[in-house]
Amino acid sequence: MATRTGRLTRPDRSGQYARQLGWKRNAKQQKVQHKFRLGSDRRTAESRDELLRKMWERIEAESDQQEPLWDEHTLEIAKAVARGIDRIPLPPMPEDEPPITYAKRLQAIQDRFPFLRFKPTEEQRYAQGIGERAHQRKDIVLKGEPEDLFKMLQEQQLLAPPLRPSDSAEVLWYDYESQLAKPSSHLTHQTRDDGATLHQAMEGYTSWIRKHYFDLDLNDISEHAYTKIGQVQTLKSRHDDVPLAKIDYNYIEGMYRFWRQRPFKSTRDGSQARISHSSIRHYIGELHRFFKWLHRSSEFNWRKPEDFDDIDRRVPQDTETVKQRIRNVDTFRLEELQLLNRYATPIERLYLLLGLNCGFGAKEIATLTIGEVFLHQALSAEEQEIFDFPSSTADSFVSLVRNKTTIVGKYLLFQQTTQMLEWCLARRLKLPTPAPEERLILTSKGKPLDQRSPNGNPSRQIPNTFARLKKRIRDDHNQISDLPFKCLRKTAGDLIRRFSDGEVAGVFLLHGQPVKADKLSDVYTNRPFGKVYQAIRQVEAFLQPVFDEIPGDPTARQPQAYTRRKLIDRIQELHQQGASIREIAEATGKSRMTVHRHIHK
Repeated sequence: MATRTGRLTRPDRSGQYARQLGWKRNAKQQKVQHKFRLGSDRRTAESRDELLRKMWERIEAESDQQEPLWDEHTLEIAKAVARGIDRIPLPPMPEDEPPITYAKRLQAIQDRFPFLRFKPTEEQRYAQGIGERAHQRKDIVLKGEPEDLFKMLQEQQLLAPPLRPSDSAEVLWYDYESQLAKPSSHLTHQTRDDGATLHQAMEGYTSWIRKHYFDLDLNDISEHAYTKIGQVQTLKSRHDDVPLAKIDYNYIEGMYRFWRQRPFKSTRDGSQARISHSSIRHYIGELHRFFKWLHRSSEFNWRKPEDFDDIDRRVPQDTETVKQRIRNVDTFRLEELQLLNRYATPIERLYLLLGLNCGFGAKEIATLTIGEVFLHQALSAEEQEIFDFPSSTADSFVSLVRNKTTIVGKYLLFQQTTQMLEWCLARRLKLPTPAPEERLILTSKGKPLDQRSPNGNPSRQIPNTFARLKKRIRDDHNQISDLPFKCLRKTAGDLIRRFSDGEVAGVFLLHGQPVKADKLSDVYTNRPFGKVYQAIRQVEAFLQPVFDEIPGDPTARQPQAYTRRKLIDRIQELHQQGASIREIAEATGKSRMTVHRHIHK
């Protein structure tokens, strides 16, 4: 067994016991081991470790001549075991999976891993599937109280009369197959059966993505390509590997319907939650692009149905989600921005201000180059005329091309943003290759902020830095929204719109079509960046309380973390009130040396 099998020794730095067990394929199709975190209690961790070993031994025994690997489904079950979930939930796959198929699949999983306990996420569908005969034989996945389940479902009138199969379950399968065999009323192109399957076609599509989106400068595929491949892998995991010859109009419509109904996914705590509306739109879009590629591909004989483009692909918003969004837009409040600036280290403050001032996301910050920063430089006479905006050397700007829309933007900078960029440029000039085309902001090791990990995973440097900043704020007993870094861009756009209008906000955010009703506005007119600059000045005035949180040098290092910021502020407040060092030390519970140090800082 090519895996670590020793006893659990000691917990890691996070206080959890961990085990590397079994093998899987990463994003680059490399064979790697998976690391399971088993909790902080040793006895519990050993119990979970034993179950995981049994799972892996079963997978090894089934592998025969093939190499044993965790697949997506067994790995999800193993992760649930590692989290200590007693009854592992198994959702329908796909969501419209027939009851009899659902019940048989769950029973097969239970038989495969008899030492684990599973439960269906849809008891009604499962109960219909097992039928009366299975119930009498206790040949069911639900261990424990099946009678109570049936009684509860029947009392609530949630369960239709159970299926009554004959001695042979083939009757049930025949009825199901006969439903699928009903002729379709939709015309289709003739697709010759070449023996290819859906998963083979998706693998071919993935290979095409790797070729089509290969970046010679990076000697790798683009981040957009990695995202597309991840979406294709999800589609592949949610749809059966059926022959392409069986994929007609009705089958495709069912696939789209599956996603339009927003299926469930497993969360980190083992519960089930519906996939977000935005993610569903991306999955449906990628599925549609896959079928269009498959229709044109010479590798496969499949042809799309005649009415293919008429299939409904819209994802309706549920009422509660819409109401919640109206009540709670994903933006930071002014007092939260004050906390962020107050507690931020210089590099965190730079990220914060670029997000608020320019609407930059992590990608724009990571790809900003030295030559795109223009400190204390007026706009050219031509730009001042086009933008109808007077400018002087007191102004500073940042110019860049947004990767997503390839739209050029130029932003007037806040005074504090200018100070932070001056500090950043001074640091960057001390590092190798400070050329105009080189990245402005690098990691402590001199690497790009968006450099992928050895496993091909996207960089999380900036979001993780922002998460640590919010954690410090909460650790000091402050309240702040649990919004990710990308919501700074939403906050900036919302502020610009507040002091201007929707078109100016669209120009500020570098949207591909800022005027939704006019697709030709960029063809016949220049984007009104002068109005954007006027709005930026108004936003800067509105954010003055945020800047006032740092009355001194915004590039100064934060105090040591072992003295809470609230306590430091209290020391300074008492000092300004005329209290002596001894009195301050007694009031705050700190040593006189600590008080003296923070007063002089």
